Amino acid sequence: MIPVQVNNNTYKSISAAWRELSPPDLPQITVRWRLKQGWEPFSAFLTPSVPAPKRRTFKGVRKS
Repeated sequence: MIPVQVNNNTYKSISAAWRELSPPDLPQITVRWRLKQGWEPFSAFLTPSVPAPKRRTFKGVRKS
């Protein structure tokens, strides 16, 4: 387990912090990716994900 500290609270693992802090529509894999990419823990857990209709747009056309 990798301990993580968010807002001066230390959690035993990323999973424990994710269960307690993250918005309901934010997958745990997204939080793990954000942390691996160097995001601050506060931002990684509390920034909502981009809604599907706004992802991967190119000249107003949704790409799958």
